[in-house]
Amino acid sequence: MTSTQATAPYAVMVQPDGWFELADWTPTTAVADALNCQLARPVVVSGELTMWVDEDAVPHGLAYNGPAAKVLRVFRADGPPYFGPVLFTGRTDIVADGGAHGLTEDQALQLIEGHLTRLAKVPQQRTG
Repeated sequence: MTSTQATAPYAVMVQPDGWFELADWTPTTAVADALNCQLARPVVVSGELTMWVDEDAVPHGLAYNGPAAKVLRVFRADGPPYFGPVLFTGRTDIVADGGAHGLTEDQALQLIEGHLTRLAKVPQQRTG
């Protein structure tokens, strides 16, 4: 097992209703299969983070994914509205068979934290 495989075995799926799933991931996992779609399109968030979307989500009537848009704002990456479930994986270079590099544990936890803190109002210390 290479060091990349040992440290990057995750992907994070975010559903339009806010439900998310931390999934085990290998570079040979097909993104389209994970999203249950015919054509998955990569959206580059950073050099180390890729968001995958279903290219046919709008024609299929899938719901707007507000939670994914909020996660993108955490990373200061805005874009057009995205629909249906989205999948976050690692580096932007695509591997064979339509797969993608996984996230490290730290990257996955950062995504989940960004997702959860955007959904909940975190109490702030009162001043004055």
